[in-house]
Amino acid sequence: MTRSEVLAAIERDDTIENVDLTGIDLSGQDLSGGRFEGVIFRNANLKGATVIRTGFKGCDFSGATMEGAHLAGALWMRMNLAGAILARADLSRAVLTGADLTGADLKGTNLSRAVMDNAKLDGADMKGADMTRALLYKASLKGADLGGADLFKTIFYEADLTGSNLKGAKIYKTFLRDCALAKQDFSGATFVMTQAGGADLKGCTFAGANITQSNFMNADMTGTVLDGVNGERSVFMGTNLSGASLKQAYLVQSCFEEADLTVADLSGSNCEQALFNKTKCRGAKFVNVDATYVDFSHADLTAADFTSATLNRAKLHRIIEEHTIWDRSSRGFAYGTDSDLAEAEG
Repeated sequence: MTRSEVLAAIERDDTIENVDLTGIDLSGQDLSGGRFEGVIFRNANLKGATVIRTGFKGCDFSGATMEGAHLAGALWMRMNLAGAILARADLSRAVLTGADLTGADLKGTNLSRAVMDNAKLDGADMKGADMTRALLYKASLKGADLGGADLFKTIFYEADLTGSNLKGAKIYKTFLRDCALAKQDFSGATFVMTQAGGADLKGCTFAGANITQSNFMNADMTGTVLDGVNGERSVFMGTNLSGASLKQAYLVQSCFEEADLTVADLSGSNCEQALFNKTKCRGAKFVNVDATYVDFSHADLTAADFTSATLNRAKLHRIIEEHTIWDRSSRGFAYGTDSDLAEAEG
């Protein structure tokens, strides 16, 4: 079919099905209201086209050019868009369930409120994309480039972001539950009020980042670098932070209840009013830490180093302190085991 025949079929309200339109030039055309089933659009040119209220079923857009196209609300479920050029296109509220966008160009694309569950975005270029409130449930983004993308309230649930680039991305109130994010570099990033519970964050770097009020509950943060972070009121409940570095961090009123801080280094950090109830701190460093009003009840402080730590009014109720170092600390101003409470607990 030629371009004229395609436009005429749309005008007649005909369904265009099972035709090969490889390489067709539909740039700048209005395809609104058209219906396409089993159509091949490989390497087609739809640059700047308007594709609103248009139905596509089982179509192949691999390698197609749709730069700047108007595709808001498009229903492209299980569509082949591998290698497609969608830079600066409007895909807001589009449904891309199960779509293959491997290696697609999505630079500056509007993907706000788009649904991309089970989509494949491996190696996709998504630099500067607007992904506010988009849903990526069980999506694969291995090696994808999200540098500078707007991820405000974006939902990544059980998504695989292995090897992806998130440098400079706006991560604010973002949902990253149970995602694969090992070895990511979040240095100096804004990571505020983010839900990263259960995520794989092994070996990540958050040095100097703002992680205020973020939730890392039950996440794996083994060997993670959190030096100099602003982590006020953050939640690390049940988190594996063994071998992590949290030096000079601001962790006021944060929660580390039942976390694993084995041989972690918190030297010079401000942990005032933080909770370390039942926390495993074997061999951890609390050198020069401000632990004023900190609750260490039932914590395992075996071989922990509290040299020069401020422990004014800290709770040391029923702690395990074998070989614990208290040199030059203010332990004398802390509260020891509460005998009445211990009896009740027993």
